[in-house]
Amino acid sequence: MIAPLSSAQAPLVSGQFLAANTRQDTGSALNFSQLLNQNTGNTATEPKEAAPAGAAPQESQSGLKDYLAKLTGSSNPVTVNEEQLFASILYNRIASSKGDGLAKQFDTMLTTKLTEHTRADGVVFVEDAARAVLREMAGSGQLTEAEAETLHGQAFQAAQLDDNTTALYDSLGATNSTAATATAIEKALAMLLKFDKGELPPAKLSLSYEQSQTDETLSAAGLTATSAAMAASPATAVSGYTRSAEFTSKGVANGDRQYWRIPQSGPQFGKELKAVFADGHTVVVKNTSQRYAENDGFIFRPGIGSESDPRAADTWTSHKGAFIHAPFGNNSKTVKLYWS
Repeated sequence: MIAPLSSAQAPLVSGQFLAANTRQDTGSALNFSQLLNQNTGNTATEPKEAAPAGAAPQESQSGLKDYLAKLTGSSNPVTVNEEQLFASILYNRIASSKGDGLAKQFDTMLTTKLTEHTRADGVVFVEDAARAVLREMAGSGQLTEAEAETLHGQAFQAAQLDDNTTALYDSLGATNSTAATATAIEKALAMLLKFDKGELPPAKLSLSYEQSQTDETLSAAGLTATSAAMAASPATAVSGYTRSAEFTSKGVANGDRQYWRIPQSGPQFGKELKAVFADGHTVVVKNTSQRYAENDGFIFRPGIGSESDPRAADTWTSHKGAFIHAPFGNNSKTVKLYWS
C-alpha cells in the first residue's frame, strides 16, 4: 500500500484530494481509437496475462475504492478525478492480472514517483507518476512492453469521466474532471469488463504518450520566424558548442510545464544538444536521435520516425520536429539551444 509521506499520514495536498496537473484542453477532435493508432500504430490482440478474461470482477468496487482512499488521503472520498482513477485502475489491474506481489511493487514505486512529481506548492502529478512507474516496470522486465502498453491503454480509457477521451484531468482549474466516487468506480469497472469479455478491442497506448502531442494548432508563421532566428544566429562558443538559437515557449501543458515545438528534428542539431532555460537551468541531451527525460519532468523527443511505426513510439512527434518540456515548476518562457 502507499506509504505515508509523513508520520502524520496526512494527504499530500492539505484539504484537497491528491491532484495531478491542470491540463490544457487542446480542442482535439480525436477519439480514443484514433489516439491509440496515433501512439502505437496498431491495436492487435495482447497477451492474455495483461488482460485476462474475468479480471474485472476481481477488481471489485471495494478494491478500487481502497486504493483511491490511499491516493486521496481520505478514508471515504466523496469525489475523485480522472488521474486518481487512472492510477488506482493500474494498481488493481496489475493485482488481478499479474498478482499481488507485482501490485505491491507498483505501489512502492508509485509512492516514490508521487514524491518526485510533487510541485513546490503541493500539487501532485498523479498521472505522470503512474506512467513513469509503468515505464520503469517495462524497462526492468517486470512487465513486457505489450503488457505495460495494454495496462496503460485500458486504464487510460476506463478512467475517462468526461467527453474528452484523449486526455486525463485532475480536480483543479477550468478543465477539471471529477465524479462521485461510486459513479467513477462503476463506470471504470463496466469498461474493464467489456475489455475482458471481448466486447471492446484490446486497448494499447504507448508509454511515451504525452497529451500535448495531440495539439495540431501549430502556427506556420511561428515556425518560419523560429527557423529564421535559427539560421541567423551567430556562432557562439559555449563549452565547446559553436552554434546557438533561442526559442519561445508555445505555452503550458502536462503539469503546467512550458513546452516547445522546435521545427528542426533532433539530428539536425548534431549528435549532442545543450538546452539552457531562461532561469539558467541546463540540460545536456547526449543523443539527439533518442527520447531523453529526467526525473524533474524535462523531456526531449527528437521528432523522427513515423507514428505508424511502433519502433518510433518514443521519437516521433506530430509536427516532425523536436519537442521539449521544461522541468516541473520551471516557468522559463525561452530556452536557448547550443550545438556544433
